[in-house]
Amino acid sequence: MWFVRGVIALVCVIAVLWLGMLNAGQQVTFRFFTHTYEGLNLNLLTLLVFIAGMVFSFLVAVVGELQLRRTIGRQRREIARLERELAALRSLPLDEPAAPAIPEGEA
Repeated sequence: MWFVRGVIALVCVIAVLWLGMLNAGQQVTFRFFTHTYEGLNLNLLTLLVFIAGMVFSFLVAVVGELQLRRTIGRQRREIARLERELAALRSLPLDEPAAPAIPEGEA
């Protein structure tokens, strides 16, 4: 499996390098909401967008990780509570305790 991932990564790197060489020196105008950036190198813009995507993906992964950790903590507390309850149930006597004797005068 590691070999397949390595080949896929190598193909992606080669494709990005090839695309960068084809667009070397290409100047573009980039509009971001109300800001306009003219004469921006396309390779630089591609790199900046890639980095922004990586940062966004990292933040999404961190949020997901924190949610998983919170769920795991809640489930561990629930397991501990259930184990304490089970231990308490196991320590109960097997026989029913005899009903207290009612004095004959009160019945």
